[in-house]
Amino acid sequence: MVLPNLPRPFWKLAMDRLSKRERQDRIVTRLNTTVAVRISDLAEEFDVTTETIRRDLDALAERGLLARTYGGAAMRALTDEPGIAARAQTYVAERERIGLHAAGLVKPGDVLIIDAGSTTAHLAKVLAQLPIEFKVITNSIGVARIIGQSDTASVLLCPGDLRLTEEGVFGPETLDFLDRYHANLAFIGAGGFTAKEISDADSAGVAVKRKIIERSERVYLLADHTKAGITQFATICQLGAIDGLITDARPDDTLVLAMAEAAVELTIAELGKAGIAA
Repeated sequence: MVLPNLPRPFWKLAMDRLSKRERQDRIVTRLNTTVAVRISDLAEEFDVTTETIRRDLDALAERGLLARTYGGAAMRALTDEPGIAARAQTYVAERERIGLHAAGLVKPGDVLIIDAGSTTAHLAKVLAQLPIEFKVITNSIGVARIIGQSDTASVLLCPGDLRLTEEGVFGPETLDFLDRYHANLAFIGAGGFTAKEISDADSAGVAVKRKIIERSERVYLLADHTKAGITQFATICQLGAIDGLITDARPDDTLVLAMAEAAVELTIAELGKAGIAA
């Protein structure tokens, strides 16, 4: 039997009939059985452009169904996000270096706002040992407890809804409290950062991070290398909204270029030295 001369494989013709919803459903199904997917592979499979797949992945990420990565996506179970105590036990050496480099930015008389998070807790340990006077505003119980032991620093702990898994307070009262103050320096954490934006899995935490950015003159993101290229459920801000990123390894060239274009200072917290990427 002679088959007709089809311009494309017949299975791709069937894919033409998939609606956007059907295509996105298949992407989610695929992620339930594999670690990650690439845009180029999905575009070939569904016989659509890479831009179409990119829009699909962005839409699914906004719905919290996956995490965007550089060149693709990965499944991220937001409800299984480990608490701060568990996160603090991972990449300890890297977080310690990040905290040490961040502490070097603090000057006598500074007013700081410090976000609740596993990496900012390492920063707090270094700050508590500084022999200078400064003030800290924080929604983190852990940060307040650590810096509260300092003989030279003073701490204001935000009110709000207590979440023991995050060792912090969140909610409307926290945001209202932050509105009363102004800081010249702030440190925040995040679940992911890309050439476009900074994001996190927790919407309540994102609201606090946004308010911290709003109330601070200079804002530094503290994030280890595993957060690079990751997009999570809720957007905190565009990349250019922060003044600097302190991380433990150089991101890929796309991210480095985006930071340079957005005038975001990139500090690599390498062992024994700090580097500023041009």
